[in-house]
Amino acid sequence: MDERGEAATWKTGWFLLLIIAAAALLRLPELSRLPPAHYRDVALTALDALRAAAGAPQIHYTYDEGLYSNIMGLFFMLFGASDWSLRLPGALFGILTSWGVYRLGRTLGLERAGLYGAALLAVSFWHVTLSRSGFRAVLLPLLLALSFSMLIEGIGGRGGRGRGDGGGESRKGASQDRPVWSGAPARAALGGALLGLGVHVYPTVRLAPLLLPVYLWAELGRDRAAWRRAVPAITLFAGCALLLALPMIVDYVEHPEHITYPHRIVSVFSPGVPAAEAFGFLQRNLFSTLFMFHLSGDGNWRHNIAGAPMLDPASGILMLLGLLICLRSWATTAGALLLGWLVVMLVPNVLSVEGVPHGLRTSAVLPSLMLICGVGLVTLERILVRRGWAKIAALSILALVALLGIRTGYRYFVVWGNEPRVLVEHDGAYRAAAHALLAAPPGVQRILVANGTGWAAYGRPAEAHPYMFEMRDAPPSVVLPDNVDRLALKGAPAFVALIQRSDSVLALIGWLNPGAPIRPVDFPGLSPASPVYRIN
Repeated sequence: MDERGEAATWKTGWFLLLIIAAAALLRLPELSRLPPAHYRDVALTALDALRAAAGAPQIHYTYDEGLYSNIMGLFFMLFGASDWSLRLPGALFGILTSWGVYRLGRTLGLERAGLYGAALLAVSFWHVTLSRSGFRAVLLPLLLALSFSMLIEGIGGRGGRGRGDGGGESRKGASQDRPVWSGAPARAALGGALLGLGVHVYPTVRLAPLLLPVYLWAELGRDRAAWRRAVPAITLFAGCALLLALPMIVDYVEHPEHITYPHRIVSVFSPGVPAAEAFGFLQRNLFSTLFMFHLSGDGNWRHNIAGAPMLDPASGILMLLGLLICLRSWATTAGALLLGWLVVMLVPNVLSVEGVPHGLRTSAVLPSLMLICGVGLVTLERILVRRGWAKIAALSILALVALLGIRTGYRYFVVWGNEPRVLVEHDGAYRAAAHALLAAPPGVQRILVANGTGWAAYGRPAEAHPYMFEMRDAPPSVVLPDNVDRLALKGAPAFVALIQRSDSVLALIGWLNPGAPIRPVDFPGLSPASPVYRIN
């Protein structure tokens, strides 16, 4: 390598370190404080993680794939169970995803676009929120980015055919300039293993295999010799993916409800969705998906500043420019893969029946989306460089990323973090009620009336999970319809929490405890909708 090449490598390395630092700066501070509580799905993941930490990891728990809970369980073993250790795995995976985006771009011959895409991901409000939330979906973009970068390297990383690559970073002859990766078979095997692990993380990965024919056709075309050379790598990739996915496939065969979700209405294929309504959902979802990046994004405060576009204005413009470049280069490896990835991994959003657009179900699109934005930024940079404004281009890009990082920090820690509806959407009322139960004086029973209406897991409604995680060291006595006799206290004092305020439950308590005083407990953050009472 000549001196100019070494200098460029050093610059890339330093910039990548700055990107990782920026990603960490937005994902690690105040991890115990924000989000302000654990939504019921996250609490269930954490309860499963406690089971894993206790020596009982599972391939699939009652409702969710087990890998993320098992990883969280390792963190609980190392650091103890807490808000911080619950969220730390997601924050670390989120930081690593910036590196994964860069790596995917580099293997596609889009190193500069990969670098800029990694920077835009690091300062993305969407991904910062996802990384800190405790939702298992955060692991999927990292696994997919690394899986396909390994596959590309395993096949040879030659960049395919056509008029250069999909990002316009280099033109004719680009494939001859790209490196031949060492250890190609091992990389193909590792790439397949990472894709197989994705099956253990989040359901949207089931569409990811559709990206394989898109990539392989763009890479190999009709070149029979190229196909023959690639067969060993493709076989290793597919074989390792199948091997790692096999335990979950066996689980699906033995427990088909783990893939069909008969009790949950998730997609247009859910049993509870009338066939006559499916087309209406698809039509509305298609328009919502098309406009989610620029006009109206996820309306749930758990995932977003409700209704705000999923991309900031600058990234939105860069995405449109990058899309134009990729469409011009649709027949190349990079262009075909990025466009195919964007379309395929948005399909789960189109097929959903609630919460569309949905920040979690579309999160697998982030590696492609950010690389497309990176392609747009590279295009603008080259325009400036051709005009002799190389230094202005470099400073402008640094300033853009810094300003977006400041903007995201303000929007997350100040705007989003102080919004009362964020606490509500994270089941903050249940957290406060659980802490009120924990504050009961010595000798006072702690009872949770599990009168929620959410889907049941481990015999309790979904709303009970935040209580059970918050009270993991001192679990309450749980009252369900088949054991209401536990509310007959026989004069003993008790703190009783109701998931939902209910006059009928209060009347039952009064009937089982004649003459006993029933007084509301006053505790910070308690909601009238989820009250706690002192009996006796």
